[in-house]
Amino acid sequence: MNDELDGFAVLLVDDHPLFRDGLATALRHQVPTLQVHAVATLDQALEVLCSDGEAFDLVLLDYRLPGEDGLRGAERLRARCPSVGIGLMSGVDDPTLPRRAYDAGLMAYLPKALELPALLSCLRRLANGETVFDDELLAPAISVAAVAGPRGLTGRQVDVLRHLATGASNKKIARALGISPATVKKHIEDIFDKMGASNRLQAVMMARDTLEQHDA
Repeated sequence: MNDELDGFAVLLVDDHPLFRDGLATALRHQVPTLQVHAVATLDQALEVLCSDGEAFDLVLLDYRLPGEDGLRGAERLRARCPSVGIGLMSGVDDPTLPRRAYDAGLMAYLPKALELPALLSCLRRLANGETVFDDELLAPAISVAAVAGPRGLTGRQVDVLRHLATGASNKKIARALGISPATVKKHIEDIFDKMGASNRLQAVMMARDTLEQHDA
């Protein structure tokens, strides 16, 4: 049975070696096809991403990094690598962090206290293009995206579909939505399946018709 995390690539950025290496090992053990690369600093992360940024679907940043917090670090990452998805992890008891991460355009806020099965569930949601935040805090924002779209498409798939209808490339769609090209590709494959499209041109034509009916 295929797992949403098969081939999904995560760059973990955390300066605490026990947590960083332990988490990376645990994730690889639970899902051997999940690709996890771990580094200690933001500069190391930038070096890896600048070398091959498209190799990663998600960067998970610790909130407390040496010399700067993860939110400022996320701004630096997005400035250099705008197409990569970014999530924030933290062990800090600060109820404002999920909202601040959401407002900063990040894809997720994940408490370090999460049990491994819950973390894997969150990663699967991220692999499917969803955002992951505290549901109660962000209910108004998340509920809109969660509404089923035409042909059973998710809210994020509808977003991709709108860009697809303009003829935008995967890279352009990724940049506009703040997700990785690999995640866009997976969404498009799922859209093809749900719409019964056999190629991109057919999907673009069907997208335009579907969106016109949906927005009417």
